[in-house]
Amino acid sequence: MLRSVDLSKHVLGMLMLSIALLWLINAGKPVRFDVKEVSVPEAKALIDAGAAVIDVRGPEQFQARHIPGATLVALDELQSGVPARILALKAQPIVVYCGDGVTHGPEGTAILNHAGFGKAVNLKPGIEGWQNAGMAIEKGQQRPVS
Repeated sequence: MLRSVDLSKHVLGMLMLSIALLWLINAGKPVRFDVKEVSVPEAKALIDAGAAVIDVRGPEQFQARHIPGATLVALDELQSGVPARILALKAQPIVVYCGDGVTHGPEGTAILNHAGFGKAVNLKPGIEGWQNAGMAIEKGQQRPVS
């Protein structure tokens, strides 16, 4: 017959095992951010109307290819705080993108939204979708932000 102490240990062990299993099940799933997402045609229309473009990938990826006129603000930089060089963009539409639109783009957009950049949107298919749609890309380093 189990004593109450043994039963408590058994229940506690099962609870911890259940928590660990739930964590493992969800560990591989990307975090979802509640941000507005736009398609390539919607992003193109915003950019043609004057929206700023922010690339949240790293410098190497940016140099390999980026949307013309994009400003590089890597996600790790945004996570540390919105850089002063983009504060002037706060009131205007901004198209944010990463490689595939589901890794860094949504998080970068959420950071900007929470910092008061209410018109920042995520390019859902990222630069992959942009390029696959036949849109222009550039290669090389970023020009200074004016």
